[in-house]
Amino acid sequence: MTGPVGVLHVHSDYSRDGLDSLEALRTFALDRGIAFVCLTDHAEDFDRAKFEEYLIRCREVSAGGPLLFPGLEFRFAGFPGLHLLALGLRAWMEPATPLDFLAQASGNAEFTIVAHPLLCRYEIPEGIGAGIDAIEVWNAAYNTRWLPDPRAIALLQQLRRQRPAIVGVAGLDQHDASNDRETRVVLHQGDPRNPWETLRAGRFENRGRTLRFDPRMEWAPWRLALLRGARWGLDRVERVQDRLVRRLRRARSGRR
Repeated sequence: MTGPVGVLHVHSDYSRDGLDSLEALRTFALDRGIAFVCLTDHAEDFDRAKFEEYLIRCREVSAGGPLLFPGLEFRFAGFPGLHLLALGLRAWMEPATPLDFLAQASGNAEFTIVAHPLLCRYEIPEGIGAGIDAIEVWNAAYNTRWLPDPRAIALLQQLRRQRPAIVGVAGLDQHDASNDRETRVVLHQGDPRNPWETLRAGRFENRGRTLRFDPRMEWAPWRLALLRGARWGLDRVERVQDRLVRRLRRARSGRR
């Protein structure tokens, strides 16, 4: 049985680089049968007053339709590439360090995630693994819509050896709803108005265009090796495409 479908790691125009209003994201969800949208707008684009407005607007836009849960994405001085997501955030928080984030998120955020760990080179500060709820093992912006990140999966497996409660999630990292990269989380059961316990318990499935997988990701080494090989091939193709696009742009600019 398929339960409620949700999307994680979505930016609205409350973020400086987000293109979609909350109303547009509601329409995006309605059109695709998505029951809940977990927003993660950039914390540095907010202050307390703007966040209070954001909470109110999320409640207003969610009335009678798909639910837009407010949340923020935090980064930290001295920790390059480390981005932590607080989903279902109820009140303003302003952490200075990753450990501050965990302390302030406790009892205030419903679900926390280490986002796109490739940016921090798969190294997270000591203590974060003891308190974070999830690792984003498939970021559809950085890893593409086609395949998850095998090194992020290896990080999750490493952390789960010490703390089995951590789960792996697929996130959109969406800034423009016109480019839906199609990653979803599908709850096995539960109420989309309160998906948090189901997410924390790992009672959901990650889905993308090419794969479906359990959030615990207890994959055998051979399966992870196959993914590494496929990922290597895909990345090489993308690098070639990027070089061709750059050459075409230079050629066109040279003709002007």
